[in-house]
Amino acid sequence: MAGVKLGAGAGAQESALVELLTESVRIGGIYDFGYHEASVLTNDAWLHGAHGVPQHCLLLAYPRGLDDPKKAAEVAPEDREIVLLRVTRETTLPNQADLTRLRAEDTDRTITSHYRTDGRESAPADVLTRNLMQQAAFRCRILGTFVENEAGDLVFGKDVDAVYAAGGYVVAKPHGSSLQKVVDHVELPMGEREDEQGGDDAPNAGLPNMPETMVIGSLRYASARKREWAARAESRSTEIQVKVRPKDFVAHKTAVFGMTRAGKSNTMKVLAAAVHLYAHKTGVRVGQLIFDPAGEYAYANRQDGTALSQLGDNVRIYRLGATAKERTRNIRPLSLNFFDVEQIDGCWGLIDALLKGDDRKYIQNFLACDPTRSPEHAKAESRMGDYNRLLAVRAMYYAILLLAGLQPPRGWTCDLPTNEKTRALLSITSSGPIVRVSAGQLRSYAPIIARAAMEAHKPKADVEAVKMWVADKSIGGHGDSAIDGMVGMIATSGRANGYKELRALLPYHSPESEADFAPAIYADLARGRMVIVDLSRGSEQVLQTCAERIVNVVVGKASERFRDGKPPRMMQVFLEEAHRLLDRDKFNRAAGDKDPYVRLAKEAAKYKIGMVYATQEVSSVDEMILSNTANWVCAYMNNSSEVKKLSNYYDFADYAAQILTADDRGFVRLRTDSSPYTLPVQIAKFDLDMVNYVRRECGLNATVASDDFAPEAGGDADDFSDCPDPDEVFSRESGARAGHSTAGQEDALLFDEFEVR
Repeated sequence: MAGVKLGAGAGAQESALVELLTESVRIGGIYDFGYHEASVLTNDAWLHGAHGVPQHCLLLAYPRGLDDPKKAAEVAPEDREIVLLRVTRETTLPNQADLTRLRAEDTDRTITSHYRTDGRESAPADVLTRNLMQQAAFRCRILGTFVENEAGDLVFGKDVDAVYAAGGYVVAKPHGSSLQKVVDHVELPMGEREDEQGGDDAPNAGLPNMPETMVIGSLRYASARKREWAARAESRSTEIQVKVRPKDFVAHKTAVFGMTRAGKSNTMKVLAAAVHLYAHKTGVRVGQLIFDPAGEYAYANRQDGTALSQLGDNVRIYRLGATAKERTRNIRPLSLNFFDVEQIDGCWGLIDALLKGDDRKYIQNFLACDPTRSPEHAKAESRMGDYNRLLAVRAMYYAILLLAGLQPPRGWTCDLPTNEKTRALLSITSSGPIVRVSAGQLRSYAPIIARAAMEAHKPKADVEAVKMWVADKSIGGHGDSAIDGMVGMIATSGRANGYKELRALLPYHSPESEADFAPAIYADLARGRMVIVDLSRGSEQVLQTCAERIVNVVVGKASERFRDGKPPRMMQVFLEEAHRLLDRDKFNRAAGDKDPYVRLAKEAAKYKIGMVYATQEVSSVDEMILSNTANWVCAYMNNSSEVKKLSNYYDFADYAAQILTADDRGFVRLRTDSSPYTLPVQIAKFDLDMVNYVRRECGLNATVASDDFAPEAGGDADDFSDCPDPDEVFSRESGARAGHSTAGQEDALLFDEFEVR
């Protein structure tokens, strides 16, 4: 590289360049050198001595003599460099036609000798011919150039600054410590470099660097590993550790691509462990939110008994139907108490989310009621009329929930505004304008009040008794302007379902829930805890609604802090099945900005929220997200269209064929924000050793395998009680018809319940 002043040791034995070649085996030389690619001449003997050169193998090209400390000083200072190559494919030599002919002739002689019956063998090729036949060539991608700076440290440039037609570059295959130096080399990404021109900083630029890196797996060039095993026996292994800088994943987008069972979930666990370790080592609070649709993160792995919750004491799990026993183990209910006034905002928001797409008039009137307005605020301001009207709205709201089947906590009561005529209508013996009623009483009083309010416009109606539930002041009503929506849900007309529409709330409700789960999860994240939201229980609609509420709260709170000029709270959000949440159609629709996941994807960097998303459909993820993804993990995929889309980014085109064929679990192509080149990696297994490594680094004692497994379905023998055997039903029906009997018709009717919808 012209203009680079080399360190004093660049040509000496202690030179970093010389050390980079210490553990390497010569395999050939460059005969065709370009700015982007180079062709390497080799032969079978050299390849055998190096235990093979698989596709994607990293190679080092250097001027002759640079690998010898005594001769290195003779290399011109401007030529002291090592070019990093990656093997992409085989290529032809200028004399390829002659080589192919010689090989074909030799093969013919060998096969002919095998089938001869006269006992004579064809003469083998002579030594010179055999040496010529063994020549081969590789085409390599030029990844960049290593040189030494003034301090004697290795510096990497992602190109070459000179091309020599006859440069005489020797090519070697590194292993051991030499290969480890290549793989460990990192370059600060844009937005973090000290000497770069002014501009936007990276989202994590202000965060401290963790002094150590974390092992994420080992280098793996190919699915076939026989020669690698032989190299290991001779201490020439290329399966060295691959380490990552955990800071790369904080406040950045990370993509994990691959088919089902390709190891995406294991990779996500390893990334979560890396960020967990980073937070502890640097003292930075980084909350991690993991949506778990299949119970892979919330429960222990049945194979080895490991779980993310074992990483430390700051892991919280939220799930539907969490029991009192589970709560003692930091497992919390993914539900709301619809009768807790402290949770009324979240409850009403959930009702609005469930019903907002329903355009029936009585539903829209109900949604306009807004029972979240506080009667106590009106009372504190001595607005007693408003106080009574808001109490009436809230009492009717609770009555609708009761009638829909939601069970209140034991001993729950509600304030009901009354007058003398109200108490007479309801046969209440208590006196006073505010009567505290039980759930059972409210359940029986509300229909009476609602019917009377609906008939208030009729002649001779006693409006005074129910005036708080009548909006029309022209007939004596003093109710809230939106009270009609509440009344209409109880005193229905026509075919309206009324309060029955709210039976869909049952899965979201728990009378034992002590807090709204969405703000509670945000509070956990703000304190740097890892939160796993177990979405493996319940219907898809229920779980999707819960997840969207959580994301809305997280993004909303982050936006609020941003507007107020407060420092952001670092968080990471892990999303499985991202093709359903981040598809391009959502971004193109006008309503896209209201979608919580679209908002998260667009605004995450501004709020310092990192996002780790996993999918097998690269093409479905919006290009805006892909273009702003800093870290890439690409496992096996069986769709060439998806791989073609992936090939548009970085240098994944070099790995396209391998991605389509190598289906080994956990075998990925890895590109991180600080890595100057993509590496093929076997991701480490998230097992008890990794769990205890992280625990030790965090100052915790080792743990043992967990038995907190997900409940297994189908443990009992299947009795087919839900689906009668058609053979039995139709045979009985045929017999009955032959005997002119109606017996068997009832059995045939059993299939009526399987109606096609």
